[in-house]
Amino acid sequence: MKLHKSRTKIITQNIDANPFTLIGNSACINELSNILRKYAQCDAEVLIQGETGVGKGLCARIIHQLSSRRSSPFVEVNCGAIPSGLIASELFGHEKGAFTGAISEHVGYIQKAHKGTLFLDEIGDMPPQLQIHLLHFLENKLIHKVGADKNIHVDCRVIVASHVDLKNEVVQGQFREDLFYRLNILPLTIPPLRERGNDILILAEYFLKDLSKGQINNMSNEVKAKLQKHRWPGNVIQRAIVMCEDNTLLVTDLGLDSCERQLLPSVEQVDLEYLLHVIEENKHNISAAARDLGISRTTLYRLIKKYNLNV
Repeated sequence: MKLHKSRTKIITQNIDANPFTLIGNSACINELSNILRKYAQCDAEVLIQGETGVGKGLCARIIHQLSSRRSSPFVEVNCGAIPSGLIASELFGHEKGAFTGAISEHVGYIQKAHKGTLFLDEIGDMPPQLQIHLLHFLENKLIHKVGADKNIHVDCRVIVASHVDLKNEVVQGQFREDLFYRLNILPLTIPPLRERGNDILILAEYFLKDLSKGQINNMSNEVKAKLQKHRWPGNVIQRAIVMCEDNTLLVTDLGLDSCERQLLPSVEQVDLEYLLHVIEENKHNISAAARDLGISRTTLYRLIKKYNLNV
């Protein structure tokens, strides 16, 4: 096995020095805040589900921030960004000489989260053969580094997230049922922005002032009405700031008419032409294409195999 430098985004920090908060005052956000506070009072596993961009990572950080582990590391790992052949080494670590390219000992992400919180984003992209190892760790808190002859005890809380329905992945045989129930002790589903009423305007005003560094302070009434009708498959505020020529955001700055998207098709409706279009649009980045399709990377690979594609 050849060792490559991982592209996974890792955040290891003392959350006390950088607090995170939810923005909004809708009923669902108030309820979400209460749930986060309750979940922070224990060490059980949390499974966060919701569409891409709803704030799954933010909620994981808030749970850590409010917990007794707040002064210890918060380690974030995107399971979809690690090459499948390296996930075991990256998560559990390896000893020097364990395989070709292992020129020194490597401390894995799980061990780096000792006494803190390990956040595994896009858990649905974890290969089935590694899911059993994660299950064993959750049960006994012991890791076995690649090439090692002994186990290491690690004390960390595990929070995972997925933009796809993991229960459906279990039904399709893409995710272990026993691991799903082990992770789903404290379930958390985050509502999409389009279901949060006036929070849309509160968030828009917040990001408008933040991203424009205070140069744009107002939105026209037409902009407010347009934002509240938007389906929110992506962030349009940053583009609007670039297009804005005054200190007031206008509806023409949003460009929503040109970027509105139709509802994503189900897996059964993903035909060859549409699949090729999405893969090409994402420059053959499988993780990005899977997110656009609203499916896991594993499911996308199954579709690629179904159509016998060479991507």
